[in-house]
Amino acid sequence: MHESGQSNAVASVTQGESRSVNRKFARSGRMVDCLRQDLLYSEKRPRDFIFAAIEQLLGENGEAPMILSRLKRDATTRAREFATAAGLEFSNWETTGTAVVRAMLGAGAFLTPEGEVVPRGVEALGTEVASVREGYRDLTESFLIEFLITQLGDVTLRDHTPLAHALFRQFDPNISMEDQEDRVAILLAKLSDRVELSGQTYTLRERG
Repeated sequence: MHESGQSNAVASVTQGESRSVNRKFARSGRMVDCLRQDLLYSEKRPRDFIFAAIEQLLGENGEAPMILSRLKRDATTRAREFATAAGLEFSNWETTGTAVVRAMLGAGAFLTPEGEVVPRGVEALGTEVASVREGYRDLTESFLIEFLITQLGDVTLRDHTPLAHALFRQFDPNISMEDQEDRVAILLAKLSDRVELSGQTYTLRERG
């Protein structure tokens, strides 16, 4: 009887942990769908290759700016080459390039030759880009978190793991999930001027 009770207790704990994991994956899936609906979703490693390609292309051009549409196209091609060299098999480059550029526009990460932020809108892809803002990767990924907070309206302290899955999961057992959750915490801290906690729920600060 004692062994049977222990077995039941272990089974109950295991089932509870399984339900918790399933809820987290369902939650991260909802976040991914939310980003996809606005053409903002990208996987972490391809996103990093797009970032690196954009930075390299702008550096190669020196003083000569690039129209954003060309920068997006060339960066997508360059990122594919980076990925092949790194042994990453990935095919969805066009959509990823679009998503990363849209997120960077949302974050105000691109700068014109005059040092002004490239605005979102119909004119964006036809605008000349000379550089990116300092810390543009943090700005872009913080924007994605802020977008989810705004669109979902129910992101809480319990959602750090789903956020990490949605934004940073790389399907690599060598990459620590704890490090990815720390990345979420760091990016949320960078949003402190625009995001606050209301109880356990993240909400946008009222602008005075």
